[in-house]
Amino acid sequence: MKTYFYSIGLHKEGGLNILKKFIKENNNYIYILDKRLKGKITVKNSIFKSNNFFSIFIFLIYLKLKLKKEDNLIFLNGLPPILGFKCNVSVTFQNANLFREFYKVNTVRWLFSKDFLRYLDFKLGLNNVDNWFVFSPLSKIILSKHLKNYINLKTINIFENYQSINLDTNQNYSYDFIYPASLMNHKNHKLLIDVLIELSKKNIYPKVLLTLSDKEKKKLDFNKLKNKHKINLFNFYDRDQQRFQNIYKQCKALVYISSNETIALPIIEASMYNLFIIAPKLPYSEQFIKPDLSFDINEKNDLLKCIEICLKNNFKLNNHKKENFKFKSNITLNNFFNHIL
Repeated sequence: MKTYFYSIGLHKEGGLNILKKFIKENNNYIYILDKRLKGKITVKNSIFKSNNFFSIFIFLIYLKLKLKKEDNLIFLNGLPPILGFKCNVSVTFQNANLFREFYKVNTVRWLFSKDFLRYLDFKLGLNNVDNWFVFSPLSKIILSKHLKNYINLKTINIFENYQSINLDTNQNYSYDFIYPASLMNHKNHKLLIDVLIELSKKNIYPKVLLTLSDKEKKKLDFNKLKNKHKINLFNFYDRDQQRFQNIYKQCKALVYISSNETIALPIIEASMYNLFIIAPKLPYSEQFIKPDLSFDINEKNDLLKCIEICLKNNFKLNNHKKENFKFKSNITLNNFFNHIL
């Protein structure tokens, strides 16, 4: 019996973090990795493949002919295979953006997007899956609506090893706020920048750290924006997860303003480092912990007030107690391998 973890398409951000968690837990299986990770990830048994339709289709045909009934094929990339296999097939779902109603995208725009192609893939491959897995309660709700009466849907707790990190309370912080996110539309960087501009008019200049790539900084016109409005914007970008997480130690608070998420990993990470947390009044925000302050994402002044309150109270609230990290799941990542194999 052989087990294959198919992860072509996972090469950055949340998907890559989840892949690394699986590899760290058990790297004895065969991992089919995105070619863009070559030289960046070391796995004992690995196969690197390009992320283009023709290459993927040919490789799936190869797997279909190669795999035996007793084998296992697990798709970590969130999409079911368009081909049927005689072996056991599992999918870990993580990208709700393929469903138009989740991101509330204009229909015409959605029809000409990669998400629509992923949606077609999802619909074509539904009947080729034996087991579905998700990583958050919200993901389970979203996926359940599209699986109808599908019963083999379970939640994996990939956060069971997350623990609070005790920091020196007298340390010097470099930044007031951090917003770790790419420059995708639903991440709402414009909202944050508009609020910082409004605060500058009140002579309030919090130090805010973004995490944009060079390409994203150029698209945002980062330096010109910063100089024109005299706002304290900074940037830190590092693909290495350990170095990236260490930047939380230099920040007092997380401001998270994404309009749609299934997990929102930065909220969990910020909680580990005991940061003050500001997040929207949306379902994803309270899946695992309760933010210190919440705001209406459709009201710019609501976010502005939260930041002002945070600064005024020196990132503390009277009579406020942080809730412990919480997560209810069917299985943990630790016993996932025994559960499925």
